[in-house]
Amino acid sequence: MSGYYGGSQSRYRRNPVPSGDGAAVGCGCLVAMCLSPLLLWLLIPAASVMVVYATGHCLYEYLKRLASVMGVGRWAAAAPVPPPPDRPAGRNEPAYVHYLFGPALVDLRHAARVALPAPWQVGRRYDHLIRRTFQGRDPAGLMVPLGIVSWLSMAVGIGSGFLVVTMLCLIQLTIVGLMAFAVIAAGLVLRAADSGMRVVKGVRTSCPSCHQHVHYPSYDCSASSCGRRHRDIRPGRFGVVKRRCACGTLLPTLLIMGSGDGRMRAFCPHCGEPMSAGAGAVPEIVIPVLGAATTGKTRLMTALVMGLVEGPGGHGATTRFADEQSANAYRGLADKLRAGVHTWKTIKAKDAPLRAYSLRVAPPSGSPRLLHIFDAPGELVGRSELLRELRYIKVARTFLFTLDLLSVDAVWASLPPEEQARQEQLRSDVPTDFVFGQLVQNIEGLGVATTRARLIVALTKDDLVCHSPVLAGVGHGSEDIRRWLEGPAGLDGVVRTMRRHFGEIRFFRTSSWLHDGLIDHSVLDLSGWILAKEGLRVHNSA
Repeated sequence: MSGYYGGSQSRYRRNPVPSGDGAAVGCGCLVAMCLSPLLLWLLIPAASVMVVYATGHCLYEYLKRLASVMGVGRWAAAAPVPPPPDRPAGRNEPAYVHYLFGPALVDLRHAARVALPAPWQVGRRYDHLIRRTFQGRDPAGLMVPLGIVSWLSMAVGIGSGFLVVTMLCLIQLTIVGLMAFAVIAAGLVLRAADSGMRVVKGVRTSCPSCHQHVHYPSYDCSASSCGRRHRDIRPGRFGVVKRRCACGTLLPTLLIMGSGDGRMRAFCPHCGEPMSAGAGAVPEIVIPVLGAATTGKTRLMTALVMGLVEGPGGHGATTRFADEQSANAYRGLADKLRAGVHTWKTIKAKDAPLRAYSLRVAPPSGSPRLLHIFDAPGELVGRSELLRELRYIKVARTFLFTLDLLSVDAVWASLPPEEQARQEQLRSDVPTDFVFGQLVQNIEGLGVATTRARLIVALTKDDLVCHSPVLAGVGHGSEDIRRWLEGPAGLDGVVRTMRRHFGEIRFFRTSSWLHDGLIDHSVLDLSGWILAKEGLRVHNSA
């Protein structure tokens, strides 16, 4: 034993440790084993922090770029949206497309190009930073492992960030899709509700110029300095409740929101002519005034309109002109009526359709109506091909037929020769039975169910022949007039034809001349009967 600790036994020492030369080599392993848990305890949280930070950085970059795509923030770079055209072209209107029907898709595509690559670009920056920090640095034994751990942590964070961004993008796409679907559904529901309201209110719109059925009018922008025309303003890709014109003005898209209240001018989509104020929003009444030439149609119509607008013909209803064209045409005729001179004949231009006299009638209670009175030229009666051009007849449910009392042979024969000479130019020379037969044939040829329609027979020029002995004892009641026509007047065949074809008939003796500036009571009774039969709550006694 003594040899092991000294002397010759010293050669058995395998690991001599000179005094003061440090610890033995085996102690390094022990130190490494002790420090490894500490290093792992530090690296794992550090790596986790790097993963979370890289993920958050990816999300931040994505949201920042998304904000710029949406035009928000200092780095706003929204995708350009083409301005709307000044005139309708194809499917385009002079209005901004609703965000969910176009710009949203543009923004999504722009976001996919600009914002979605954010994690990849963040990863490239981190890769460059890690390589510059740890590659080729001393001590290599420490820096290389730290670099590898940092790079792997960054890769995991970028990968998770890409997943988060992708999920967020898919959520955005889903939300936009659901919102677009909801807006489309809302637009369809509002369209259906708008159409349903029109059906319930009995609104059927026709152009007073071309007489075509108008499903929905076109409208000009309500801004006085704009004038852009919107072809179809109903809920759709340009707006659901409101749409924005190219000039920036908000326009209502629904009748219930005010598109038909008269603030915007309505135009016919077929001929482009202006329509009456309120067209498409209120029910319309179409009254064709039919008869042979020189039967007094224009004068009777003028007296009828005068009674409605200026006199008591509205029977409590307030009446005003629905468009400037009607007001201008009426002024010239009304001046002649007041002056006691004859009105001019209605002449239809070769290629121009006959325009109606349009009035807005608001009864004391109930909804207003648009009243269109058409004065058809008498020359059309004998020509079926021209009479069929009067397409407004198809929507009429009340027809006004003028029968000239001077054309009744019994009345004419009862007049003295000097009276006949004075009234010769005022007498219609077309037989009544021929005129009415042509009218019925063409009205039914246009598809009108006359058995469900009303016929007003106005015996005109009563003021000229009221003292005729043939009319002695004939009252102003409808039945009295009918019996006289079937008897002394000799028009029993015409009356039978009327009763066979029309569901309801009313006879009036009318005078269109003013008496001391006042309209004859017969015309007032006629207007009151028309309004009452068309469903207006007026104070009518006819």
